[in-house]
Amino acid sequence: MAASATLTMALTPRGAVAQPAVGGAPRPLSLAEALKLATGESEQIAIARAGSLRAQGQLGQARSALLPQLSTTMNWQKQLQNQFAAISRSSNSGSTGGGSDTTSAADNPITRIFASQYNFNVGLSASQPLFTGGRATANIRAAKATRESAEIGITSAQAQVQLDVTQSYYDALLTDRLVAISESSLVQSERTLRQVQLTRNVGSASEFELIRARVTRDNQRPGWLQSRTNRDLAYVRLRQLLNLPPDQPLALTDSIAESPLSAPVAAQPPITTVNVSVTEVLTIDPQVQAAVARTLAGSDTGISTRAPVKQAIKGVEVAQQQLKATKAQRLPSISATTNYQRLAYPVGILPKSLGDFFPNWTVGIGLSYPFFTGGRVRGEVQAAEATVIEARQRLRLAQEGASLDARQAVAQLTEYEAAWQASVGTAEQAQRAYDIAEVRFREGISTQLELSETRNQLQQALANRAQAARNLQVARKRLELLPYLPLSQGSTPSTGPTR
Repeated sequence: MAASATLTMALTPRGAVAQPAVGGAPRPLSLAEALKLATGESEQIAIARAGSLRAQGQLGQARSALLPQLSTTMNWQKQLQNQFAAISRSSNSGSTGGGSDTTSAADNPITRIFASQYNFNVGLSASQPLFTGGRATANIRAAKATRESAEIGITSAQAQVQLDVTQSYYDALLTDRLVAISESSLVQSERTLRQVQLTRNVGSASEFELIRARVTRDNQRPGWLQSRTNRDLAYVRLRQLLNLPPDQPLALTDSIAESPLSAPVAAQPPITTVNVSVTEVLTIDPQVQAAVARTLAGSDTGISTRAPVKQAIKGVEVAQQQLKATKAQRLPSISATTNYQRLAYPVGILPKSLGDFFPNWTVGIGLSYPFFTGGRVRGEVQAAEATVIEARQRLRLAQEGASLDARQAVAQLTEYEAAWQASVGTAEQAQRAYDIAEVRFREGISTQLELSETRNQLQQALANRAQAARNLQVARKRLELLPYLPLSQGSTPSTGPTR
């Protein structure tokens, strides 16, 4: 009975399931702590937030098209050769040559300005769009829709990370449980081998029985080694999602078997006939249907609430606004401009005072109209129209995918709920059968083959129960996060559902 108790403990809910320590004391980790840690460390969420930041910057760029544009300039210039200076020198030498008129064009103040060797000016320019044909407003609306889509993407990335961490957490718990089951089965096989060996020593067992017991024991070892490898890889994946050190040992404090039955397992009525009712056999247990209904009552499976559908709607809005902006290129654009300058023409390198600066201020209104663009605008409009068509079709695909995704999630929940409830009774019956088989073998009234078969059945029943518990936990989490999750790979109309 000690061996059967070992197998019974393999699925008993436990806390602090620890990976073999290789780098110090294991770190206790609950699922809630893992989800919190992943939310702050996930690369997917960081990428989504960067996309939102980029979209915010693009919105600022689009809004700037409606606001005044101001710029300042400062320029210092020295002319190495100046035509006006040359004219001035020529005029001075001609007037000095003997004419009675002492007034020369070179003495004109305007001429001296143009002939100045140094030029220093400070300016302020401003422009304000007055009419853009709707391009600016359309670009702003498109940028807003892009930003909103990016914010939905952050929520979607957070939900996907939560689901990934939940799956990895329960995968690690499942592999821990499967390792425990394999270890128990290997220990029991070793115990049976020793029992047969002792019986063989006293002449009560044949060589054939001893060989069979040794082969049974040896056949358990590959499965045990494989389960250990799967456990190590599951913990590696979990640490990667949480950005923990590769050698950090973990002690998972939650239990994979915490999912309680929705209702007690009903006692099976005694069998009184060999006749089978097909309808009764193939009907899903009402307890399963009730449990699924309770889970769905707290979940939102509507198509319009799905994040991918919302993003697709925003994609259509972006494409439509970009089409409006492209068509607006056919309309004229009007803008007002002004330019204020203070110019100085110092004798030396720099002006000596503010009095050396002279004002220059202009204002204007400009109109631009594309009379002929060589077909460029027409081509851009056609490309924008094609983008709208693509966006609308992507929306339809997203809606169809969301509908299939929701149905798949509900179907999987029903399947896993039924498998979980069925596995409980099966595991209990398999445990009872093994206890009886062990007593029969010890008393010599059954064969080793019967004991091995019963042990294999118990091992399979416990593994199925652990797998069903993991699947049920993940399915419930997926339904909880369904409105925010991206579409699964199996939710596109061209492919079948994947698991």
